[in-house]
Amino acid sequence: MNKPQSGKQNRLTTVTVTLLALSALTTAPAVAGEASLEECRALKERIDHYTSLRRMGGSASQMNEWKKQRRRAEKQFRDKGCNDYRRELRR
Repeated sequence: MNKPQSGKQNRLTTVTVTLLALSALTTAPAVAGEASLEECRALKERIDHYTSLRRMGGSASQMNEWKKQRRRAEKQFRDKGCNDYRRELRR
């Protein structure tokens, strides 16, 4: 049969479990926000596409819609951590 844990061992186990749980909670969102190089490349292409559309001009409503789309793509680019791929995306 299992031997009952002493008070010191019980506290150590509790602290260990708590630290592991906190560690999992703090690292999970960072991993979820990371994107692959291909995803970042696609986002950069979307940003460039809306930039070129705006440079060609259009109606006020078109320009505003393209600006919104470009800003959404830029936000996704930042949120997914694509700035880490800046050098690869320049090529």
